[in-house]
Amino acid sequence: MASSGKIKLATLKKFFVDFDLDYLIDQANHQLQNTGFLIYKNGQNVEIVTKPELAKYLINFFGFAENETTQDFLEVLAIIAYGGPIKLAEINKIRHKSSLLAIRSLIKEGLIRKDKFSYQVSEAFLNFLGFKNVTQLPDYKKLRREIKKSLQ
Repeated sequence: MASSGKIKLATLKKFFVDFDLDYLIDQANHQLQNTGFLIYKNGQNVEIVTKPELAKYLINFFGFAENETTQDFLEVLAIIAYGGPIKLAEINKIRHKSSLLAIRSLIKEGLIRKDKFSYQVSEAFLNFLGFKNVTQLPDYKKLRREIKKSLQ
């Protein structure tokens, strides 16, 4: 889970003119090591995010229940994360049922985004998990091959 705002590195450089920002971020993260937060540098932005290992607790805290709807959302999210960019028809083919409702909810939650006719995970999704890109997801290459194979 990310902070509500990102700070551009260029802005920080204006305030910390004589300092090495990477060093300052490392030192701040060292100070935060016993908390649930870390300072995350993503491209030209910096933000405070919750640690990825706390994701399961946050999910429980915010009240996600293990039910069929949640399972649908997780299924669609996984297909998009490992198969994206991917079209709705391809997601439906893999799941053997309509995924439009789950996709609408995932877009509303900011976990996925639509580009023309295909879907892919959002930067917020990656930040929530503490990844810079989808290739860092567990077993990415293997699961991506499986998804692509199921579409043939």
